[in-house]
Amino acid sequence: MIDNITLLFILLLTVVILYSIQAKKENSMSGAAGNSISILLVVCTIYLIAILCSLFHLTQYVIWINVVAVLTGAFLPFFIRGKFDKSIISFPHLVERFELLTIITFGEAIVGLTHFFDTTNFNFVPILVFFIVLTMFGSYVIQIHNLMEHHRVERSLRLMFSHYFVVISINLVTVALELIHSGEVNHIFASGLMIVSLVIFYISIMANKEYYKQNIKLTKRDIMLMLMVTIIGMAIILIFISNLYAFLIGSLVITFGNFSVLLRKQKRCLSE
Repeated sequence: MIDNITLLFILLLTVVILYSIQAKKENSMSGAAGNSISILLVVCTIYLIAILCSLFHLTQYVIWINVVAVLTGAFLPFFIRGKFDKSIISFPHLVERFELLTIITFGEAIVGLTHFFDTTNFNFVPILVFFIVLTMFGSYVIQIHNLMEHHRVERSLRLMFSHYFVVISINLVTVALELIHSGEVNHIFASGLMIVSLVIFYISIMANKEYYKQNIKLTKRDIMLMLMVTIIGMAIILIFISNLYAFLIGSLVITFGNFSVLLRKQKRCLSE
């Protein structure tokens, strides 16, 4: 692990040098390059501490310092904000990159769940699993691709941070489904993990409502409907907590219900 951390430390220092060249060309540290240098130096310092801990045989702390470095790199831009021209940020390009990352994550989820599909023993379990993932993907496409105005000038921090949790939640849904499939799992833990993952997923995509097109608004009725289907789905999972079909049907109620609300909003907006 220490070799990987050292390589990452060197890579980040190289990026710092590149940004330093750009800052020198701009003759200012207050622009985007200077802002990036400040963030990267903090992260490099944390990785340097991890390297030193390894050299002094404090390897038990290295992995946790590495986690801190990753989280710092991910979330520090929210707290250290440079004063630079937002027009240098291409919002459509960022949306496209994050959409691609999310599509890849959904693809990995499908691949990871192929063991549910057994041609020699047909049942409704793989169908329910497929529709859970499909309706999650449909919700994402409607919210991020169809309802949002992509041609805008934004720093896009909300878009960036929300997608961290979108990707994490999709992976956790996959883990929850695999735990249930294994048959040797604490049903309370698996059910709790699934519920938390789905809630995080929908909160994360709905956080981007600030980027809606001008004629689109998230109404109180929409919020209440989304809350209602989520609570109903949670109740089904928790009341019949040891039942596989209840687990999957409850999850589908949450995903299909939220998908239906978003689809209805999209149709209403297209008709206006």
